[in-house]
Amino acid sequence: MIIKPLFLLCISVAESRFWGRIGVVLRAALLIFILVLDPFHITTATDKASSDILNRLHAVSYPDTGQQDVAVVFIDDSFLNAKGLHWPLSYAEQSRIFRQILRYEPKALFIDLLYTHDRSDSNDDVAPLLNVFERYHERTPIYVPLANETEFDNATLFQHVKPVKVQWDGQEHYYPPSVGNLPTPAFAIHQLYCQSSKERCLAQQDTPPPVYVQWGAALSELQSKLTDNSHCTDVESFPVTAFKVTLSEIFWKLVPSWRQNCPYTTTIPASHLEASDPEDIAVLREAITGKTVMVGALIQGARDEVYSPVHGLIAGVYLHAMALDNLQTYQHRYYRPSPEIIGNVDIADIADCLFFILVFFWRERVKQYTESGQPVHRQQLQAIVRSALLIMAALLITVIVFSFVLNYQPINWVAQLILILTIFAVQIRLFEPVKKLTNHFKTLYNKEKQP
Repeated sequence: MIIKPLFLLCISVAESRFWGRIGVVLRAALLIFILVLDPFHITTATDKASSDILNRLHAVSYPDTGQQDVAVVFIDDSFLNAKGLHWPLSYAEQSRIFRQILRYEPKALFIDLLYTHDRSDSNDDVAPLLNVFERYHERTPIYVPLANETEFDNATLFQHVKPVKVQWDGQEHYYPPSVGNLPTPAFAIHQLYCQSSKERCLAQQDTPPPVYVQWGAALSELQSKLTDNSHCTDVESFPVTAFKVTLSEIFWKLVPSWRQNCPYTTTIPASHLEASDPEDIAVLREAITGKTVMVGALIQGARDEVYSPVHGLIAGVYLHAMALDNLQTYQHRYYRPSPEIIGNVDIADIADCLFFILVFFWRERVKQYTESGQPVHRQQLQAIVRSALLIMAALLITVIVFSFVLNYQPINWVAQLILILTIFAVQIRLFEPVKKLTNHFKTLYNKEKQP
């Protein structure tokens, strides 16, 4: 006698409005839980796409402030082939390249080469390299990476140079200020600028956050005097380039992806250092004197590459150059990850969750108009469209605040936008004609199979 009333009570509670709201909350909580777990790396992929797309758009209008202060001397296979050299370069050849650079009196020199194995022998002693460091270090600060494991005597190798760290883990796509007790190249050299120019460093922090590196796209005017840039991508006005970037992101299988084929940082081929013509020497002086020069290489079989959302895979030295460029351009307001609140949960994660909850409840509201199975009336459709536009406007404002006001890595706006558009299309039955057409062909197919 008691079982039946209890059963009816459970049914009435389950069908009540209160329980329906609880169910919505539980489903929203489950959605957030799935987002935190990130199965199949779906959230990670859309989060990366959100950041990369904005980085490409921002690259079009990236300021050239730091571009005037940084240059890269680049060693590649064509240089080795032309000189009849092999990799790794001998200490004598390295000392010759560094000496050619240092005679133009750069502001600082960073050597993006790891000295892990001492290859000294009777034909190639390390002494010439150390002599160059000793001769020029008082005039120009020289930064050399300290390898995690090395056969060199650190006291000897770093007697006249400043050690920095270029090997790190667990930073994802961020550029850290330091590794252990040593600074990274960009932060170490930026401190040099801070000491010589108060205008460049309005405020310094004891533990600065890592850099969310912004890449530039437009080449410097000086680059045309150093290399043939006919293969480089032309950077047009922002509206035109933004349209091309957006088009390539949406129709990436049909339209070639928009990429800049040439580095943003002024690049000097290593072979140009031997210039003897007065005009070429004047160009080298303009590119090196008083600037930060970074020496890097990209050799087949020993590829040191990083990913740039603007360039694709690019030589690792350009990451250090671009991080320093960011510090020079934005000073203490450089782009960074959003602050963490609890553990690894940051403000961007909270914003993502809030938007997912908002979109989820919007979906429940839209279902009230469409769950009857009848065509959506004009007024109902207008209400759905207005609410969708309001959510997308709020999403756009949040992206602008995060990316261009606070200079934080953007929220996962790609996933939000896909979710909104998908819900909109499904709930108002935009796919209904396709479904009817599919069912029609199925019916014809089944009739033909009947005997």
